[in-house]
Amino acid sequence: RPYLHLVDGGVSDNVGMRSVLDALEILEALHDAGQATPLDHARRIIVFVVNSLSKPPTDWDTREEPPNPVSILLKSAGVPIDHFSYESIELLRDTAARWNSIRRLRSMPAAAAAAAKDPALEAALRTPDAEIYAIDVSFAALADPAEFDYLNRQPTSFVLPDEAVDRLRAAAGTIIMASPEFQRLLKDTGLRVRYDTPSAGPGPRALP
Repeated sequence: RPYLHLVDGGVSDNVGMRSVLDALEILEALHDAGQATPLDHARRIIVFVVNSLSKPPTDWDTREEPPNPVSILLKSAGVPIDHFSYESIELLRDTAARWNSIRRLRSMPAAAAAAAKDPALEAALRTPDAEIYAIDVSFAALADPAEFDYLNRQPTSFVLPDEAVDRLRAAAGTIIMASPEFQRLLKDTGLRVRYDTPSAGPGPRALP
């Protein structure tokens, strides 16, 4: 095999969530089987889902002639990728909600007493104790319409203007700080976010 031809990872897993979901399913299955796992003592699982999905506007509805085959093909290829990304994020949220609900049930004396008498119920309540924080970082969370419009028009490219890179990085920080899940994480852990000075290096840092 003298040559390897690589393609964009979006054709298989655009937001890189499949391996995370698989790991959570394996963790849950091992708990259901009563097997020990390396994450048994984990209290929190924090997942940042970075989804740079953009939908640049088209002018198809302003012209009498239909779009050309290449334009249709590019749009068509993106539809299943976008659907798969959406479903992956929703699966993560479903897992987090299920674990949280079962954890609350286990804490109820009546449920614990019933589980002690019913092996099937006891097995159903046997899920990991870790709290999952699913932090969605996507353009759709931007409150500024002008900034959303600017970033939504950026092409998929390995090379972007310096201004676009700076605004993308700034938008990511804005979205994360506004995320209800991230704020819940800060509240639950007692951490706060402080932006370092330029001499200390760029980027936010979580502090106790």
